[in-house]
Amino acid sequence: MAVFLLSNPMDVSSKTGAVSAMHAKNTVVQSLMGGTSAMRAAGKTYLPQWPQESKEAYDIRLSTSTLLPVMAETLGQMVGRVFFRDIDTEQVSDSLLPLLDNIDLQNNNLPVFCSAWFKDALAYGASYVLVDYPSAEGNRTLADDKALGLRPYAVAVRNADVIGFRSEVRAGVPVCTQFRYRQTIIEPDGEFGEKTIEQINVLEPGLVRRYRKSDKGSWYLHGENLLSAGGNPLDYVPVVELVPNPTGFFVGEPPLLELAHLNIKHWQSQSDQDNITHYVRVPLLSYSGSENLESVVAAAGNLLSLGIDGQLSYVEHSGAAIAAGASSLEKLEADMQAAGAKLLIRSKLALTDSQAREEQGKEISLLRHYANLLEDAIGRMLDMMVRWVGEQSGGTVEISGNIDADFNPAASLDVLLKMNAAGCLSDQTLFEEAKRRGLVSNMAEWETEKERLAEEAETAAPAGMDFGQGGQGDDEK
Repeated sequence: MAVFLLSNPMDVSSKTGAVSAMHAKNTVVQSLMGGTSAMRAAGKTYLPQWPQESKEAYDIRLSTSTLLPVMAETLGQMVGRVFFRDIDTEQVSDSLLPLLDNIDLQNNNLPVFCSAWFKDALAYGASYVLVDYPSAEGNRTLADDKALGLRPYAVAVRNADVIGFRSEVRAGVPVCTQFRYRQTIIEPDGEFGEKTIEQINVLEPGLVRRYRKSDKGSWYLHGENLLSAGGNPLDYVPVVELVPNPTGFFVGEPPLLELAHLNIKHWQSQSDQDNITHYVRVPLLSYSGSENLESVVAAAGNLLSLGIDGQLSYVEHSGAAIAAGASSLEKLEADMQAAGAKLLIRSKLALTDSQAREEQGKEISLLRHYANLLEDAIGRMLDMMVRWVGEQSGGTVEISGNIDADFNPAASLDVLLKMNAAGCLSDQTLFEEAKRRGLVSNMAEWETEKERLAEEAETAAPAGMDFGQGGQGDDEK
């Protein structure tokens, strides 16, 4: 087991052991998320150079290798399932509703902001949000802040930007007492230029310190200010963690790490397959006779002198290795599909009471569990934001999405059609289920379709499903 130690206890940029261990596991995921270019840049880290393979041959093989982006596509699909529908904000505090359309002061609404947060956590095992407040300058009151148009906002802190944190137990619960992360700041430089500044922010209850690098490469305190809400200093660090698969306080392991390793294996196997296919496609030229042809280059248009009784022929591979390689790749791709789909398979999970809620004792999928964790994290973020206006509860949100597994949507819709015909399912529910499965455009609306069907019914009997035309479920028409 690897042990990660803090390199310099006085260096603000030094990662803690827990963060170093988490980032070490994330390296493979980070490379895969970068696509073919990042994998090629990683070189021998993920594509070994075989014994007796020359550097030139390896460089050619590396430059022609391509990545099947299963990891990135699976993450996109899972995030898409969770955010298939808008986040339900009916239970959010009225004082926060005006902030949700621009939750981060970057023109990102709540669903857009949270989808990026969830994707970072699902990819790398943990992701964070800082609830930032306007700088506490002078003795301002809540009324003063409102008059100035000041408001709290969310700041995304990516997994890769975290440096370290500290915690202590309060009332039997571990809480964060220090949080360090990197921030890249772009500042104007001259009339047209700009410069990039790397900054490290250190948050503690009621205080934030900002460090920047000097010309000599050492870190110095650039500035600090108090953290307050409504004129009162904060007694906590306003950071919310989202950790789907925790391995410790504020840290976790990527839920799809095994899929990442399979994707690396596919990268290597596909490279071998492409390489051997290239050589099999090019037949070997064989010569028999008494002449020495070492200096002769065979090319189109060349005239070769074969000598007395000399013969040229081509020797071709049988192609058996290609078939074996193709079969291996097909199995590997099936394994990757199964590894990604495990998030959708329902099982009994070991959950705490607060995590399980009404789902405790039932079979739920990992993706549903992760969505529940996101709901809780958003709720904690809203609680921190609403304290700025003197309230204690920011309310809750609900994420429904399209999380349940459906590996054959067309077949399952056939079952629903039979239920509709038997009078066990309304036309509107049937329509919504077809829409949820992607068989009907997500832009389609039931009321619009019902009106169109009514217009068609005036001239002829409608074809296909009988939505609202004398079928079952008249109570919903």
